[in-house]
Amino acid sequence: MKKNKAVVWFSCGASSAVAGKLAVDIYGDEVDLVYCDTGGEHESNKQFLLDCQEWYGKEIIILKNEKYEDHFDVVRKTRFVNGPHGARCTTELKQKMREKAQYCESINIYGYTIEETERAKKFEDRNMDLLFDWILIKHKITKPDCLGIIWQQGIKLPIMYELGYDHNNCIGCVKGGKGYWNRIRKDFPDHFNRMAKIEREIGATCLKEVNGDKIYLDKLDP
Repeated sequence: MKKNKAVVWFSCGASSAVAGKLAVDIYGDEVDLVYCDTGGEHESNKQFLLDCQEWYGKEIIILKNEKYEDHFDVVRKTRFVNGPHGARCTTELKQKMREKAQYCESINIYGYTIEETERAKKFEDRNMDLLFDWILIKHKITKPDCLGIIWQQGIKLPIMYELGYDHNNCIGCVKGGKGYWNRIRKDFPDHFNRMAKIEREIGATCLKEVNGDKIYLDKLDP
């Protein structure tokens, strides 16, 4: 794999898509666009990725951890959901793939918007060995700006945005809260039931404990 001066970690989200376009405009041929396919995202992401490729005039490289089918598979096989350092599925399906791609000397570009300035600072503090260009923050671009830019291009957003979700994560993201999971129960009942079953199998839950008691999805107040 070619290792360019900069790399955009494209996620099929509106913000990373706009970050990708800015990066191509600024870095030209010296930027790679890379997507970590988790296997758990909505099918509409595939068309969005192709539309963005056409917009950029540049191919998006796709990485996939072949050990796991999707985030459900990670949770079941590792018997781990969330911890102080984040979700295991994020580590296996994204972080390890980024490390394997060995862009350690490239400038890393993520789709963090101006509202996420503090989040970007914390991420940078945890990864002091990496170089970053917070391209959207630098240009004072907001989340609504990103949605508007995509709309102006005539690119159809992934279904998760149309359904009203703030982010285009895996369907049934283990980092979601009670409200999120109740929406998933309504919009994607098969995904909800699949995660609820896995929780019981491994004895761990997506939702935070209350007074030491685990909140299993199959007992979540609708």
